[in-house]
Amino acid sequence: MAPVQLLGLLLLCLRAMRCDIQMTQSPSLLSASVGDRVTLSCKASQNIYKYLNWYQQKLGEAPKLLIYYTNSLQTG
Repeated sequence: MAPVQLLGLLLLCLRAMRCDIQMTQSPSLLSASVGDRVTLSCKASQNIYKYLNWYQQKLGEAPKLLIYYTNSLQTG
């Protein structure tokens, strides 16, 4: 089976604020095979409240939303 590339991306919806927030994802890129369990962590330099979204991007495909508002699972 071909490995799947997983990539967590940040989407911040901040109004009337400067965007000086530094994000650290560990690991920054992870290759995994279908069926593997993986763990990614993400830390922000400031409180971003609930405005963190996670996406999965497979090679050659557009990113797919997995989790929105920090911990809500996207359906479908």
